[in-house]
Amino acid sequence: MDKILSEVEKLTGLKLPKEVIEVRLEPKLKMLCVRLKRPTKAEFGAPVKPGIHLFTDKDTEEITAIEIINLERLKKPNR
Repeated sequence: MDKILSEVEKLTGLKLPKEVIEVRLEPKLKMLCVRLKRPTKAEFGAPVKPGIHLFTDKDTEEITAIEIINLERLKKPNR
């Protein structure tokens, strides 16, 4: 999980919280959902890169979750 989050940070230029409280794989959707914090009331999601959606707390604007569609996109060529 650390490697995946590190790669997301490199691709997006964002600093993600290090604590992960939930991980869910949706095989039919080829999606990995990572919950980093619980939102206080509500959260907003938006794409930050193709295949990477970032969710932030509506009130605090802290990063609460990420969704990665197709993990193969995170792999760099020649790996």
